[in-house]
Amino acid sequence: MMKIILDTDGTTTNFNKFMQEEAIPYFQKKYGMEIVNPEELEVEDILDMKNFFQKKYSITEQEAEKMVKKALDSFWIGWNFVKFSLLNRFRPGVKEFLNKMIKLGYDVEIHTSRSKTCDKTIIGKVARTFTIWQYWLNGVKINKKDVFFYKNDEDKINGIIDQNPDLVFDDKPIIIDQLLNKKIPTICVEGNHNKDLIENKNMAKINTFNQQELDPKLEKLIPEQKRKYHQRIVDSNRYFKNLQIFRPAILGYFRPLVLHKENIIVSKEPKTIIAPNHRNTFDPLVITGFLNINVHWAALSRFFEANDSIFNNSKNIHLCKFTADAFKKLEYFPIERKCDNPNANNFNTLKDMNNFLKYHEPIGIFGEGTTKHPENQYFGNFDDSFLTLAKKNNAWIQPVTITWVDDNLIGNKVVINFGKAFKVNDQSIEKAMEKYMTIHFENLKENEDIIEGKKKNKKKR
Repeated sequence: MMKIILDTDGTTTNFNKFMQEEAIPYFQKKYGMEIVNPEELEVEDILDMKNFFQKKYSITEQEAEKMVKKALDSFWIGWNFVKFSLLNRFRPGVKEFLNKMIKLGYDVEIHTSRSKTCDKTIIGKVARTFTIWQYWLNGVKINKKDVFFYKNDEDKINGIIDQNPDLVFDDKPIIIDQLLNKKIPTICVEGNHNKDLIENKNMAKINTFNQQELDPKLEKLIPEQKRKYHQRIVDSNRYFKNLQIFRPAILGYFRPLVLHKENIIVSKEPKTIIAPNHRNTFDPLVITGFLNINVHWAALSRFFEANDSIFNNSKNIHLCKFTADAFKKLEYFPIERKCDNPNANNFNTLKDMNNFLKYHEPIGIFGEGTTKHPENQYFGNFDDSFLTLAKKNNAWIQPVTITWVDDNLIGNKVVINFGKAFKVNDQSIEKAMEKYMTIHFENLKENEDIIEGKKKNKKKR
C-alpha cells in the first residue's frame, strides 16, 4: 500500500501564526527582544536570542545557548504547550484530507521533531500524549503506532527515508531538500520561512489542504498508474480480510504440519515470490490460510472464466462461479498455457506481476503449472519464468515444498516445508534453478522422514 508521511508543526498546524500571536509577544514583553529575522521559522531564530543574550549580559556563546534553552523552556513547558498542542486547530482541509486517505487505504504516518517528545521523563510522556491527542481532537483518526517522534531534524530525515514513503508533507527547507535529494515526492506547505523554495517535478507547494488546491498537486506527484494499482491492492486486501472468517475452518480441516516457520520472509521483505511445488488444487488455499497474508497467485485462465473450481476441480456451477469471483477480487493472475492455447499471450499478466512486486505485494507462482506429474516422479517440470521475474525485480524466492498425506495416518492432511529464501542476483537462471530444486529435494526428504516417523509413533500407540 502507498504511504503518506506528514509533519505537524508548520504543516498540519500553522506554526508561523502561533509564533506571531503567542511566542514573539511573550519574549518581547519578558525580555525586551525585537524581531531580527522575520522569515525564520523558530522563535529563537526570529528574535536571534543567542546574540541578544550575549550582547546584553556580555557572556560566552555557550552561556548564551543555556539561557536560550531556559527561556524556551519557560515558554513551552506549561500552558503555552497545552494551547499549541491541544487547543490549536489544524489548517483548513487537514482533517478531511487525512481521513479520506485513511479511508482509501493509504498508510498515513505522522513524523514530528518536537524535541521534548523524546525526553525520557514525565514531560516527554505528556508531550507525546498531547501530540497524539492533538490529532484526535482535530478529528483525525490516526493510530498511536503511526506517530513517530524525533529529537532533531536530522533524525527525522533519516526516519522518513527509512520508511520509503510515496509522498511527504513538510515545511522546512532543510528537510525538503534532503528528501528531494532522495527523489522522494514532497509537498511543501507554504510559510514565511520557505518562500525561496521553487516547485519542480518532485515538489509542489500548497497554502491549504482544501481539495480544490490539493488534488492537482497529488496528481502531479503520484502517477495515475500508481494510484490505480494502490486501489486494486487495497480493494483486494479488504476482500481478503472478509474471507478470514473461513481461516479457522481451513486450518481445522487440513491441519497443516508446518516446518521451518523461521524461514518465512513474506511479511518481512517487500518483494517476495512464493514458489511451491504443486500437488493439489487446494495448495494456494492452505498456504495462504496458514500465512494469513493475501498472496496474489498465478492460476490457469479457466478458473477466471468459471469453467473450473479450486474445489478438487469440481465443475459445479456455483463452486466455479465462486472461484472465478474470488480469484478476480483477490487479484490473482490469469495464465494461459501453450499446451491449452498455442496462441497464448501472457504479456499483460507478466506486466501485472511486475507491478505488484514493484508495489511490494507478494505473489505466488506454481512453476510446475499443473498438479499432474509423470508416473513415479514426485516433481513435475518447473518453468523457470518465476526465476527470471525474481531476477528482474530483485525479489526474494521463497521455496515451499508440499506433501499431501492421508490424515488417518499422521493426523495431518498436508505437510508444508518452507525452504530458505534466496535471491537470484548475478547467478544464471540455470544455477538458480539448481539451487531451487536442491532445496525442494532436501525438503521432500525431510517431509517424508517426518511422515514416516509420525506413522511409526502412531502404530506404537
